Amino acid sequence: MSSSTPTQPLADSSIALSDSIEYPMESGDLADDEGLLANRYQIFKILGRGGFAITYLARNVYLPGQPLCVIKHLVPKFTNPALLTIAKWRFYVEARTLSYLGSHSQIPLLIDYFRKDGEMYLVQEYVPGDTLFEAVRSQAAKTETEVQDFLVEMLHLLTYVHSCRLIHRDIKPQNIIHCPTDNRLVLIDFGAVADREGSHQDDKRLTIKAIGTPGYAPPEQISGQPVYASDIYALGMTCIFLLTGKEPIYLTVDPRTSEVRWRSGIQVSDDLADIINKMIRISLIDRYQSAVQVLQAIDSRQLRTKLRRYMDSKYIQGMGEAISNDMNLPPAVQWAMRMARQR
Repeated sequence: MSSSTPTQPLADSSIALSDSIEYPMESGDLADDEGLLANRYQIFKILGRGGFAITYLARNVYLPGQPLCVIKHLVPKFTNPALLTIAKWRFYVEARTLSYLGSHSQIPLLIDYFRKDGEMYLVQEYVPGDTLFEAVRSQAAKTETEVQDFLVEMLHLLTYVHSCRLIHRDIKPQNIIHCPTDNRLVLIDFGAVADREGSHQDDKRLTIKAIGTPGYAPPEQISGQPVYASDIYALGMTCIFLLTGKEPIYLTVDPRTSEVRWRSGIQVSDDLADIINKMIRISLIDRYQSAVQVLQAIDSRQLRTKLRRYMDSKYIQGMGEAISNDMNLPPAVQWAMRMARQR
């Protein structure tokens, strides 16, 4: 590439779907005469390769401190014109989504988005840390307490994403990074995102049959009808992976109901298991419809747990005959005991 070629910012109308795609083999092929991409990004190594893009670790050498960043380069592994159209559109949608979601601490910040010499690039914040998939594979499955803490944090994030009328459509352990410097979870890869107002209709127009990852994508999403509850399903399957260490495709399925069987040999309370099971119901009508509903269920579970502990320590022991007759207790205590008995 020549360094004299200007870098052009991309706008909606600037996506030329007929552009040819080149296939760089090494990160050095992207650099100009000064060894920099777009006159400012020094690329160090390839972070990953997918069916649509290659991601690189780089530095912006013209910013103070030369901060690290991640460069995503659209390099589809196909030449079919219709598929190239889809790939370019989804790449643009990812950049637009990151820009729209703003500076949420659990979503990578969009730094740059441009086209150079006919190639499309997206530059985003570098998030240090391992994905949850890597963490489980290198260490061990998570405890119930760890999974509940994870679930609550991710549900708050999903509440924000869904409030923006967006459906992520690819929630899975590989797309969630644990950042050890501040202990936050960061959701990445918005390349499959859909606008609840109907941008997934573009997928049908462009003949996309299914978006998502097998085992994590629910039936309605596979059939091209994603809803907010589709992300709830994927998050529930992610919880199961964290608890079992097994990806969904390796779990058995009940032949009568098509529901996933996952609890065998797992130490998890009935309360949390019931919540996860409702998150992954095959039937939409039986599943939680929103992240807020799941958070409410978790709050109720935590309240029952606290009441049980309180009743065990204050009333269950040492009250003898009075416990057997709720009528001898104040109405508030009777209510608390009824809640505590809901195991």
